[in-house]
Amino acid sequence: MTMEPKAAILVVDDDCLMASTLADILEEAGYAVDTANSGDQALTAIRESRPDLVISDLKMSGMHGHQLQSEIQRMNPDLPVIIITAFGSIETAVESMRRGAFDFLTKPFTNSQLNIVVERALADVQLRQELRRVRGELAQSYGLEKIVASSPKMVELLTMVARIADSNASVLLTGESGTGKDLIARALHFQSRRGATPFIPINCAALPDNLLESELFGHVRGAFTDARQNKTGLFQAADKGTLFLDEIGEMPVALQAKLLTVIESKRVRPLGATTETAVDVRIIAATNADLQAEIDGGRFRRDLYYRLSAIVLHLPPLRERSEDIPLLIKHFLVRAASEAGRPIPEIDAEAVDCLLHYPWPGNIRELQNAVQHAVILCRHHSITCADLPAKVSGAKTMELSAENPFALRPTLARLEHDYIRYVLESVADNKSEAAGILGIDRRTLYRKLEEPEN
Repeated sequence: MTMEPKAAILVVDDDCLMASTLADILEEAGYAVDTANSGDQALTAIRESRPDLVISDLKMSGMHGHQLQSEIQRMNPDLPVIIITAFGSIETAVESMRRGAFDFLTKPFTNSQLNIVVERALADVQLRQELRRVRGELAQSYGLEKIVASSPKMVELLTMVARIADSNASVLLTGESGTGKDLIARALHFQSRRGATPFIPINCAALPDNLLESELFGHVRGAFTDARQNKTGLFQAADKGTLFLDEIGEMPVALQAKLLTVIESKRVRPLGATTETAVDVRIIAATNADLQAEIDGGRFRRDLYYRLSAIVLHLPPLRERSEDIPLLIKHFLVRAASEAGRPIPEIDAEAVDCLLHYPWPGNIRELQNAVQHAVILCRHHSITCADLPAKVSGAKTMELSAENPFALRPTLARLEHDYIRYVLESVADNKSEAAGILGIDRRTLYRKLEEPEN
């Protein structure tokens, strides 16, 4: 039974005997091999047979190896080239790599050395193809067409996202928690020319100050007590890609100064290091805080704000885009049913009415959770108000009893949570102002918002 060749390789050498010898070695290892005895022949073969790898001698009459390399780079930048020569030197090796060669072999080399380099080159190609496939799937998952919206405010926002996606300008996303800032950030990245490069998110409120600095900028071994080995920071990990700084308003002022320096210089120095590394990173930041109030209060640097806000996009809360709620309900019904392994249920008019009347302080995230809750608890083929979370199904009843907020006899925890939400809504989700009205600090406010709603 004939085995399928592992890959197609083109060997280029003006020495016919050498080309034939290399072909025999590679065919013995299971590859399909073609040969060419000049650069021009090689280019014709590449156009016609599209090999997976090219192995070329450096010193050839007519077009030499480096010239062939440059031509291949123009034709197909993804086609790996291995350069071989009997006149090896550091200079020629460096020049080969500079021109894009995958590797450089000096004669004489063993069959084993040749096969190892070939296997590494083909594995690298396969890895890059897989990365492109995965990133292509991500681009489809986070494309603008995947964002469910029909309201004028959201249509205008998505139109702006499409216009600015390919820009390198920093973008600041504002809006309440749960409005979809993460989804917009990913759409900006995957719709841009950086879409095939890393998208690195970090929540600036989720880490202690000392860990946040190390995460962003990295550190070298011995930089502090627990630094037992070098750590690459997220700026370097996001090189050529996008760094998404969520909850940027929670970043400590001292760290803001270092962030500003990195953004302005486009160079990063890990903690404890003495040298800097150049980085090419697009910054997208997001916040649900009023950064102008933070600036006035001395908690956020004005110069950093101007660096981050070249373009500002505001995501409206769900209560201001009620036209989108029916579309979102259908979208989340399909998703929740698929995740639960159940048929997609219908939803009756009264349940839809409940969902439309609820103010959604948690925005899209809260709506998604409510629909998932209903799908899981639904005992019949159609979702009713009884299947919705109590706070949602009771929204209209609460409206009727607004003159007496204790009519439904809520628990103290429920009453506290509702009052906090009421205050937040009354100040347009300004956490600092709400904390002042409630007589607590911002960290306590965040903690209370994360507590279960009983």
